[in-house]
Amino acid sequence: MRKLAILLLLFSFGFSWAQEQTSPMVNKKNEFRVDVLQALAYGKISVSYERFFEGSFSVGVNGNFSNSTRIEDDYNNGFRNNIPRYEINPYVRYALSKSKARYYFAEIFASANGGDFKEIVRENSGGNGFYTIKETQYNDFALGGSLGYKMYFKDAFALEVLVGFGSNLTNKEMSPDVISRVGINLGYRF
Repeated sequence: MRKLAILLLLFSFGFSWAQEQTSPMVNKKNEFRVDVLQALAYGKISVSYERFFEGSFSVGVNGNFSNSTRIEDDYNNGFRNNIPRYEINPYVRYALSKSKARYYFAEIFASANGGDFKEIVRENSGGNGFYTIKETQYNDFALGGSLGYKMYFKDAFALEVLVGFGSNLTNKEMSPDVISRVGINLGYRF
């Protein structure tokens, strides 16, 4: 009787392992995503590509390009002194859950970002002082971390929720202090 129970246990373990290995998610290594939250709330175009490895790790890159009239109006009316135009974010992720279809993840990212900066400066001309607005462009580099949750539908369509923050490191007097990675992404895994 024990031999039969052990044989059935080994057979069921082997069967479940074979099903896990033949899952369609294991063969799909690439994913493309679009951030709908950034598009609707901020007028940003945000797209991502992710490559999955055999274990729990994946790598990817995200690109953001801003064309928001609301942020542009705030910048032009003096409510903000910088306006981010682009971000390129390479990242490394680690899945915190065992499931391939629904899991939490942690992410470390870097960010190359840039945009426009303006400041009021005092200038002198012929003994008279006056103030002007000086506009320049900035470029900066940031490091940060994120947490998120991802789920798949029909082994191909992804829904991802992501929250993370980083800090600019090199040009702090012109660039934003904090880089945020907040989004709701829709994607396709292939």
